[in-house]
Amino acid sequence: MYPHLAQVYIDGGCLRALSKRRGLSHLDPKALARGLVSSAQVQTWAYNPMTDPNAFLARISYYDALPDDGAEPSEDLQPYWKAIELQDDVHLGFGRLRGLQKKVRQKGVDTLMAVDMLVGAFSGTFDIAILVASDADFVPVVEEVKRQGVMVAVGADSSFLAEDLRRVADRFIDIPLGSQWLQDMRIA
Repeated sequence: MYPHLAQVYIDGGCLRALSKRRGLSHLDPKALARGLVSSAQVQTWAYNPMTDPNAFLARISYYDALPDDGAEPSEDLQPYWKAIELQDDVHLGFGRLRGLQKKVRQKGVDTLMAVDMLVGAFSGTFDIAILVASDADFVPVVEEVKRQGVMVAVGADSSFLAEDLRRVADRFIDIPLGSQWLQDMRIA
């Protein structure tokens, strides 16, 4: 289908780690998604010279984790999540934080992302899936989404990306240090 529709799936923990490495407070997921969709790696997939641009951003799905014990998340995250939720065409999904204080880990976030990617691929909601994540847990999901005829691009910091995930993706988009895509999000 032309133009292609792209759906961006963002692992909030991965995005926060990226922002920390870049010395920024909170990255704007919509600015990042727009940058990824406008990249040459996405725009040249199944290129039709009669269509410009070749791919449009349809929706962004942002996933993060809430504390499992009913405690409130850190004070800076609540306004950030609210600001993300108020952006047009953005869906928020939440897993849980579990574990001891020093070893707290996200649980259920990868599963939510995987299910949403698979459902979208099977239902034909999009032609291009862009995954902002870095761990190899997504390899089986990427393989299955590709089997459905969807192009899968992974956007990540190459120095923190699992080699298996990079290898299985159709395209890889390195998110460079000075990228305009990495903008601090204004939180009201």
